[in-house]
Amino acid sequence: MTQNAAPTLWIIQSRYLKGGDELAAVTPRHRAWLDQHYVSGLFLTSGRKVDGTGGVLLAQAESQEQLEEVFKADPFVLEGCSAYTYTAFTPVKRSKAVMLEGVPLVE
Repeated sequence: MTQNAAPTLWIIQSRYLKGGDELAAVTPRHRAWLDQHYVSGLFLTSGRKVDGTGGVLLAQAESQEQLEEVFKADPFVLEGCSAYTYTAFTPVKRSKAVMLEGVPLVE
């Protein structure tokens, strides 16, 4: 029996380049853009950093190039509100709260 390979996950961090009213004006369009990629399964979870300097997003993607192409359409990018960094990792363990095919469950 062959076990599925673990997926490549990505920690994507944003750094806000604008603040206040400028950021608030673009946020609804950014969130609508996020939603379409949650529906597609690309994005797994996201949120604003506690210190308010940006956000963090967890995605499952094949490559950084794929993500960079997707992020070109992000209203935060289009409006100059945010810059992103991408860090790939291969999960080797998970809890029962996280469902990832090919990643061993630790109980």
